Amino acid sequence: MAAERLSGRLIRAALVGVPLLIAGVVCAGPAHADEASYLTHLHNIGIQDLDGGDPALVQTGWKICQQLTWGAPPQQLQSLALQSSVQDLGPRGLTPRQADALIDYALVDLCPRA
Repeated sequence: MAAERLSGRLIRAALVGVPLLIAGVVCAGPAHADEASYLTHLHNIGIQDLDGGDPALVQTGWKICQQLTWGAPPQQLQSLALQSSVQDLGPRGLTPRQADALIDYALVDLCPRA
């Protein structure tokens, strides 16, 4: 008799708890991308004077995320960022270290699931 009551309570708890757990997982939003951290990281390594300022840097970060999601290898994106910055900005272009950081910080701060 006591076993039946315990069993009934466990079943009721499961019937209530499991849907709540599922709802919590489904409704949980994705991790909030942190544009402020992204910009702070880039500014700390000297990336701030690109044409368009901070909005352009954030837009570039989101484009990097998109490319990573589509399967582009980070090394390829780093090489493209370096080449593009030299073409667009000449001697003010990114250093290899900055190009690497541009991709790495986008991955960490803006698109950790890519």
